Amino acid sequence: MSGTDLLLFMDHLDLQCAGARAALALARRLEARLDALYVADLPAAAFSLPEAVPVQLEETRRRCAEAELHGEAWRTLLSSQGLTGVWRVAQGDSVQTVCQAASGYDLLVMERSQQRSDAPVGFGKVSRSVFGTGRPVLVVPDTVAIGEIGARVLVAWNGSRESAIALAAAAPLLRQAAEVIVLDGSSMLPDDAIPVLPPPGLADWLQRHGIRAHIEEFDSGPTHAAGPLLLEAAHARRTDLIVMGAWSRSRLAEMMLGGTTRHLFMHSDLPMLVAH
Repeated sequence: MSGTDLLLFMDHLDLQCAGARAALALARRLEARLDALYVADLPAAAFSLPEAVPVQLEETRRRCAEAELHGEAWRTLLSSQGLTGVWRVAQGDSVQTVCQAASGYDLLVMERSQQRSDAPVGFGKVSRSVFGTGRPVLVVPDTVAIGEIGARVLVAWNGSRESAIALAAAAPLLRQAAEVIVLDGSSMLPDDAIPVLPPPGLADWLQRHGIRAHIEEFDSGPTHAAGPLLLEAAHARRTDLIVMGAWSRSRLAEMMLGGTTRHLFMHSDLPMLVAH
């Protein structure tokens, strides 16, 4: 065991979903512990009509009881792949609950629906959890076919605080990867921006952390073009994971003006390890 603890967030009970398969693949690669957390969502709005509260509470209790029955199946699934972990069940506001629970873990895994969303991109459960956990998050599109995760990795580097946090979080994976491609877009930073990595910078940091990587300069031109070009580059290099900072500018600005995070959350068919 590596001493790495992963948490998979579940808001449904399909143990064969893309999020679960990605979490298992990641846990195998890192030899990590993998816990799953099912949350029976009970948002604050449920208490806005007093007469509806008993019904809401009873439905939440029913969902929790149903979820508890899946604990043995989860443990069996882990055991079949040489992994350990527990099945956790909670009730409450999904985002608040997962942000609290993820505090003690190294990485959170969340599945994101590409067809339906509970809110505009940047304001749904996954995006709010990326903001609220303070932990790196593996965002898994629900339509992705999971094979390996972390064998061939594309790192989107722009010199921001967010991309530095994502890079550091991905370091254990990057050290094991067969190929790491870093697209360096930091040339687009203002000249007076303070570097987020110790001097002399990116190449030295990668080498000192035992990461063999090929660094390519990346100039997307207009900011709104970066997302499509990154996804195109990831496909062209047949990578299985994108590592990037998330929401380097405000969610509202990205929603109004377009942005890399917003585009990839909407269109990526690859898992993304992101951090804010």
